[in-house]
Amino acid sequence: MGKKKFFAAAFAAFVLWAIVILQTVLTRWYVSQTAFEQAFAKSDIMKASTQEAAADTRNINSNNRVMEGVVNGRLNASEQQTMADKLFRQFGGGEVMNSNSDSSSDYYVAYGYTSGFESSKKVNGRRINMMAAFSYDEKKDVTKVVFGTPLINSDF
Repeated sequence: MGKKKFFAAAFAAFVLWAIVILQTVLTRWYVSQTAFEQAFAKSDIMKASTQEAAADTRNINSNNRVMEGVVNGRLNASEQQTMADKLFRQFGGGEVMNSNSDSSSDYYVAYGYTSGFESSKKVNGRRINMMAAFSYDEKKDVTKVVFGTPLINSDF
């Protein structure tokens, strides 16, 4: 009778661990598919109708995940930095370094790191795996936002 109980308990433990592992894998897959869109929505960034950077072969060949969005109007450097920080926090990370552009510049680039993404790159001796780029389009009066992991290898 003792062997039957042991095997039943072992089988139950195996099934429960299999469920836990399956749930973890599925959750990670789901989050990776929806995380960018959710981070944009929480940061008040409208997803762009065209995703040129995501379709760029330089990003595809490097296995970079990239999403583009827009914010109405021109963001100053402080607003761009705040938005980059907010995006990085959405993924449980923070800023590592930035472009230090002045307030009159039409672009801003920030690099961040989180343990939430597996791949990372080393830039200037620092690990990064998130990149946020902001550029102003004066014809459309919008600030274009490109977010990628681990890097953005296309024009922004």
